[in-house]
Amino acid sequence: MAKKRATKPARKMPERRPAKKAAPRVETAAAAIRRLDAEFMRAAAAHDGAALVAAFYDKDAVLMPPNSPAMEGHESIRQMLQGLMDSGLTSIKLETTVTASSGDLAFGRGRYTMNLEPSGGSPVTDVGKYVVVYRRQGGAWRAVADIFNSDQGAT
Repeated sequence: MAKKRATKPARKMPERRPAKKAAPRVETAAAAIRRLDAEFMRAAAAHDGAALVAAFYDKDAVLMPPNSPAMEGHESIRQMLQGLMDSGLTSIKLETTVTASSGDLAFGRGRYTMNLEPSGGSPVTDVGKYVVVYRRQGGAWRAVADIFNSDQGAT
């Protein structure tokens, strides 16, 4: 009589699990602010006030330029910035140096350098500072309050 061989239990194949989907990357407030700065500078260089406002500002934003009343809402802000661009803006550089956020609010503080060549006038370089408050809505960050002023004395 032949000996019975012990059989090994069948080896279980590991279960195949569906591949985990990577969680969508959420843009940090600091990264969003720097991206918005780049969009602002790009639209300003193109002298496109409508694109600048649409990319950067919330529909209910307020812009508080020096020596002027506050500009509230897209159309008012667009008119002010388009007027600045049309008056001879050749470049603007934004450099946000400080950012902070909590929940759906963030702020950026920085400095700007703006170059103007007014028609029939001498070129002007203005250097100043700004603070912008941002709010995240539906995942997108937009400026809700923007104030800036020059480091140069009033003339």
